[in-house]
Amino acid sequence: MVNDADPAGTACMREARLYDFETWPQAGRRPSARLLAMLAKIYQTAATCLVTDDVLSSYSGVDRDEIDGADFRDLDVNRPREARVTMEPSAAATSTDTSLLDASACVRLLRAIGVEETDVKRRELLFELALVLGGSKALDFLRILTPDEETRLSGVLRGTWRVDETTARTFEKLTMYARQADDKFGPVSLLPVVNGHRTALAQILARGSMPPMLRGQLLRSYAQMSQLAGYLASDLLDYAAAEHAYNDGMRAALELGDPTSIGFLHCWLGEMAAYRQQAATTLDHAFAAKGWAARSPSKLLRALAQSVTSQAHALAGNALASAQERDSAIAMAAAPGDSEPAFLYWVSPSMIESKAARSLVWLRQAGPAVAVAQRSLAGFDPRFKLDRAFALVQYADAAILAKEIPEAAGRLTEAADIAAKHGSARLTDQLKRVRARLEPWAGDSHVRRLDETLRFHGLKAQLISD
Repeated sequence: MVNDADPAGTACMREARLYDFETWPQAGRRPSARLLAMLAKIYQTAATCLVTDDVLSSYSGVDRDEIDGADFRDLDVNRPREARVTMEPSAAATSTDTSLLDASACVRLLRAIGVEETDVKRRELLFELALVLGGSKALDFLRILTPDEETRLSGVLRGTWRVDETTARTFEKLTMYARQADDKFGPVSLLPVVNGHRTALAQILARGSMPPMLRGQLLRSYAQMSQLAGYLASDLLDYAAAEHAYNDGMRAALELGDPTSIGFLHCWLGEMAAYRQQAATTLDHAFAAKGWAARSPSKLLRALAQSVTSQAHALAGNALASAQERDSAIAMAAAPGDSEPAFLYWVSPSMIESKAARSLVWLRQAGPAVAVAQRSLAGFDPRFKLDRAFALVQYADAAILAKEIPEAAGRLTEAADIAAKHGSARLTDQLKRVRARLEPWAGDSHVRRLDETLRFHGLKAQLISD
């Protein structure tokens, strides 16, 4: 069973080696993080349930991440379902808006710090910072800071140091890292950390005693963290929390008076409405985004606003207007300005085309949808795994519309492999809906292989249609 669960397919595990692992820690050898993950899948449990907290703390940070992420309790049909990402229609992952940790989480945090840091004073400093900024996962964020940045940040959070330029730059650094960390951590792990940063920024901003320039920098970081919190909450299908975070960020952006930040938040409110196929709301935010984008120097923001507008027109059935906005958005994304905001690093023609493929499916234009989806996938940056998974699902949707069933099943299989590792409820929801459209071809060999992959990842369950 261990060999069957090995994705490498090398079949190198032998009975004697398993006995060697079983006798540990009194004798034998410690199992690797990879083996613990395979055993967790076999036992239909979480890898953290196979070792004590003391043993877990003896693994490296990278290994602990792998062990923490190996949770297969949803495969156990005899276990009550938890709020995890599954293919169940009733499953709902909810977000949290607090960074407070319970006693056991504090113990795990202390042990994790103890393994990686021998200096007692720095251990206390890291514990204090991680406690405020979201727990064990916040340690990954703190690793990107210098010792001076950590000390200053701790003093500012305690209120014993004044906010200075270094503090503002530190939060900008943390904000940018958080934006790029989604593919690594997934929304369930990342959202509490992002909310921890938001809470810390809100507390600092509430003091009010700082120069206007510094306040502006911190407001911009708060608006960015709020946008990211909204995106992560919507990725967990928690739309109420997402809207709250987006609107929180909007208030900060309006106080700042920054057209780029305001337009960016309208774009994401429009994207969330488009995903829910709310045509009027999407169009409302699209027009607002275009208005603010016209006052911004960012061409990439204008491309995003036009993309949202294209989706709104597609939802309303206006194919011509949708195509005009789409073509303009792709051209604008291909020619960014000289000083684009760093947070728009991910905007590209391929990203715009990925969203355009979905619009063309809504308009029932099979041929153009397949062609745009193919171009999008060919030009995708390999760093953006989650976005690639969404593009694969959209390609599959277009392929079903064009009656290209083997191609659709193959692309959904690729997307399922990514979904199993990431934890995006939105991606899982899309997989479920597009797989439901393959039901007339359920007996096809390609679709059967897709279903086997979904079952292997614990994603196969009751299908629903739009």
